[in-house]
Amino acid sequence: MMKNTYGLLALLATLFLSGCASGYKQFYRPAQGATAEAIARLRVAPPPDSPIVERAQPTEAQVVIDAYAKRGYVMIGNSMFNSGRPESEGSAISQAKEVGADLVLILSPKYTGSITSSIPITTPTTSTSYSTATATAYGARGSATAYGTGTTTTYGTTTNYVPMTIHRSDYGAVFFIKQKFRLGAFFRDLSDLERQELQTNKGVVVRLIADGTPAFNADLLVGDKLLSIDGLPIQNSEWLMSYLQDRRGSSVALKLLRHGQYLEKTIALNP
Repeated sequence: MMKNTYGLLALLATLFLSGCASGYKQFYRPAQGATAEAIARLRVAPPPDSPIVERAQPTEAQVVIDAYAKRGYVMIGNSMFNSGRPESEGSAISQAKEVGADLVLILSPKYTGSITSSIPITTPTTSTSYSTATATAYGARGSATAYGTGTTTTYGTTTNYVPMTIHRSDYGAVFFIKQKFRLGAFFRDLSDLERQELQTNKGVVVRLIADGTPAFNADLLVGDKLLSIDGLPIQNSEWLMSYLQDRRGSSVALKLLRHGQYLEKTIALNP
């Protein structure tokens, strides 16, 4: 009986797991502003039939995003979740195809512990009892004895509690597209100390350069402080990105400070 119970439990578990949506799909979260229209506008080429698949150990999110930005990729979304069932890499690749990713980075699962519980399994039961009886009748002619037998069947249920241990792990995948960069530089605003050193609130600092972009080819370097563009003071990083958007396909003149020296560079932006 117990053997049949375990078999039933295994069958139910299989049916349950097969009916669940992939965690990579269920927990997918698009990056801010990563609408279908924005992705189509930014990407270098239409999505491939099969995305590039890379693997890595879990690490700090910004480190991953910056490493791929340097290679020309920008994140369009991610899936991060904890699960008690195995998640296949194929599910992550399927989600990458669905969202039109050029590349999917699959993070190695990280074991987080186990949970043990008891699963109640109720099965039907039957029991049969047998009985015999005799009866004797007396009359003027003497006595007579009759014999009889009978069966009684009782129906019910019984519940067995079967222990089950569920092993849980963290899963994750990050989805990227290859982006068209107009300049190919990423910026941050000046810190308070940098504002004091420069004696101005205006300007930005280059924090990352994408390979093969106009910024890379013009030898802009990480740490350069950009002060003006086309003779206009750079207000902050948001202002500069908006200005570059308006000047796409044109050349811009940058004034920057590098290791105490003022430099000027003219850079042709991509369309």
